[in-house]
Amino acid sequence: MKKALFLFLFLPFLVASSANATTVADITFVIDQSGSMGSEFSWLGSRIEQIDSGLQAKGITDINYGVAGYEMFAGNAYSQNVWSDLPSGINDIVTGVNSVEFYGGTERHYHAAAWAADNFTWSGGDYAKIMILVTDEHGDELDGFAYAGLSGEAALAKKMADNDILLNVISGNAYASVWDDAVFNKDDYTGFFDLDFLRTNADEFTEQFIEAKGKEIIAHNPVPEPTTMLMLGFGLLGIAGVARKRC
Repeated sequence: MKKALFLFLFLPFLVASSANATTVADITFVIDQSGSMGSEFSWLGSRIEQIDSGLQAKGITDINYGVAGYEMFAGNAYSQNVWSDLPSGINDIVTGVNSVEFYGGTERHYHAAAWAADNFTWSGGDYAKIMILVTDEHGDELDGFAYAGLSGEAALAKKMADNDILLNVISGNAYASVWDDAVFNKDDYTGFFDLDFLRTNADEFTEQFIEAKGKEIIAHNPVPEPTTMLMLGFGLLGIAGVARKRC
């Protein structure tokens, strides 16, 4: 009778723990704002709802978005830049990227990523923080970026690790070598995506991008499965039974 009562009281907790568990993510886009990047801003403006609905369908139900444009400066460090801080709604992102102003100069990609790590209002807690940097230019490992006694790509990798940010980069494959140590890597997965694929087949790229981000976020925010929780519950029941016999 006591076992049955224990199970009766414990099962609702198991069900609630599984059903109420949510997967959380902050997703920021950091986009090179030089004149050749018009199609990438258009892609984000036209696909952000598809990206969001695709991730929601995978159970990632609590998503915050932000976007920062950059060139020599990043985000609100310069009034001409696109800037929507976390947490922004999808409509804010679309409005921002559709009103983008392009300007020329020297892009500082590592600096932009580091600035975004410090200046977005990231949420608190144990969750996925993802930064997606988009550029069609060479990485700036020679521009003097330094952090924690390191320089260049090693410094950026350290910056991302210290802030628990999963860096993703969409750029030309020819530039992969200047990002490969800084982007998020796990097993055979890498957070580097081919910009030419995006430009030539946006539909397929977006689908693959959603699939990759979904796996990345879920892996970073493990959710207890019902089976696991039930096994834990029955284990506790067994312990309770043994303890009662010993008494």
